[in-house]
Formats: sequence, C-alpha cells, structure tokens
Amino acid sequence: MYIILAILFTGVMMVCMFILGGVYTKNVMLDALDEARQQRTNEEYYRLAGYKQAGDPKPYVPPTVRPKTPRSMYIPHMNTLDRLLHEGKRGTIMVRAGRKDRVN
Repeated sequence: MYIILAILFTGVMMVCMFILGGVYTKNVMLDALDEARQQRTNEEYYRLAGYKQAGDPKPYVPPTVRPKTPRSMYIPHMNTLDRLLHEGKRGTIMVRAGRKDRVN
C-alpha cells in the first residue's frame, strides 16, 4: 500500500517539476528574445546614425517599452502605471490609505 502511494506521489512530483521547468524555460527564452530585439534595435539606430568608429557621436536609442503586465497583485495600481508607460506617458501613482479603488 505504501509503495503504491510513494510511486503515485513521486509521479505527481515529477509532473509538477516538469511543468515548473517548462514555465521557467519559457521565461528565460522570452527574456533572451527581448534582449536580442533590444540589441537589434540598438544596432539599427547606430547604423541609421552612421556610427562607424569610437569617435563618432552615439545616437539616442529610446528605452524599450515593457509589455503590459498585470502587476496589481504585487503593488496596488501598478497596472495603471504600466498602461501609462506603454502609452508613452509619464505617471505617478498616489494611493490614499483606505481607498483601494481610487487612483490620483
């Protein structure tokens, strides 16, 4: 009886570890893809500006806009700030104590 339970428990743990490994690998690959896109964008800006050697002036490369992510579970109203940044605006979030539904 205990052997069957141990085998089932081990199987469930293996499936859980496989799923967690897949999620971790997906996050690592998405980070690498974002980094490669940023590097390609930098190279394109440098090429368009005519940067060829160390003495040339470097072009302005705008910062990357992070994708909209639901971060309200970590910090209240962070998704509002992410939306503002995604639209290219600046933002400050002020949350008053006791009012979770109001953003200034």
